[in-house]
Amino acid sequence: MKNIVSKVKITLIYISSILFLSSCSFLEDIWEMMCELAPESDHCFQFIAVQSSSPAACENIKWTAFKDSKSNPPKDKCYMQIAINTWDENICNNIKWWLMSYSKEECQWETRTQVVKTVDKQLEEINSKLNTSVWSETSELIKQKKELENKLKDTFNKLPEAEKSAYYTKKKDEILKFVYDEDLKQAIAHNYSAFRAQHQNDILAQLEWLKNITETEKTAKQLDENANTLVDTVKTTLVDMVNDEKDAILDEAKEKLLEEAYKKSWTNMKYMLDKMKWLKETYDKWSEMYEEANEKYEKLKAAYDKMKDIQDKIDKVELLWKQWKLDAWKVEVLKGSILLWEWLEYATSYVPVFWSTISTVTKETFGVVNKFATNRAVRTTAVNKCIDDPEHCDTEWISWY
Repeated sequence: MKNIVSKVKITLIYISSILFLSSCSFLEDIWEMMCELAPESDHCFQFIAVQSSSPAACENIKWTAFKDSKSNPPKDKCYMQIAINTWDENICNNIKWWLMSYSKEECQWETRTQVVKTVDKQLEEINSKLNTSVWSETSELIKQKKELENKLKDTFNKLPEAEKSAYYTKKKDEILKFVYDEDLKQAIAHNYSAFRAQHQNDILAQLEWLKNITETEKTAKQLDENANTLVDTVKTTLVDMVNDEKDAILDEAKEKLLEEAYKKSWTNMKYMLDKMKWLKETYDKWSEMYEEANEKYEKLKAAYDKMKDIQDKIDKVELLWKQWKLDAWKVEVLKGSILLWEWLEYATSYVPVFWSTISTVTKETFGVVNKFATNRAVRTTAVNKCIDDPEHCDTEWISWY
């Protein structure tokens, strides 16, 4: 019975030492005394050393059960865990490897691998914060990012070639994981292959370039699809307007175009344009990649600007109605003319950036509508005059049908 009580007391002392260690910076000699009484003294000393990141404390771990094999795995593991936790592979030099224990090389490999894995994760977190942070926080985040990138590069270069290759494959698969569109794949491959050939010995630079290119092309693709969706929404609506039910369809066009196309897609398109502008500015302005990204950006921005110009005109007409400067009938005629004339004129010349982003309206149907719109385009001046001078607005010759 006394032995049981004694063991319980020792166990409680052991547990208490751990609790003290996790909450206080207690005197090492007291910890050591407690570990001496603990049933697993080697692991107790190991725990204390690792928790306090003190390689010197590893020296308290005796040979115990491994004395006959001339090795000390608990002590060697103590050094290795501290090296991994502190990212300091120099601590591995303390390892005295022999049978059944850990080697200095294994310690260095584990430390470097852990550093790469941890820094990778921290860089992802910082990049995520940079996308949402306020300007005052950006400079500090960029500083942290630069320090982590330098640490990653320094550690990565010490890894074996097999480890580097495995890392490259894993990261490349993560970057291209959700790239399914064939045009998108070709655009990425085209801009990546030349850079990779010039930087064969810098895997991290290759991956960073691949990530930037993929992000740029995905953004351009999404913008292209948004622009084409808006254009097609108008085309389809105006086909209905021309074919039949002019008054009823105009109300439907207003709701469909302004509510669905503009309000749901407009904000996203503006955000994506800002994002693409930032992405293209990350490239060297004299590089081929910058020229290609800029060409796509300018074309997509032109689409956005045209849509915004049309929306602004419609807003002005509605404001004139709210101010009682135009009656409801003239407002409907003007809005219909703006949509029919301006939109179809622009849609005729709009060519998607990616060839796979094609119009859903048939050429035959669109041709009829385009011809109809062209016959009304001569009334452009009259529409603008109505907006500028609503008091003398005459809609007799600008009827949208």
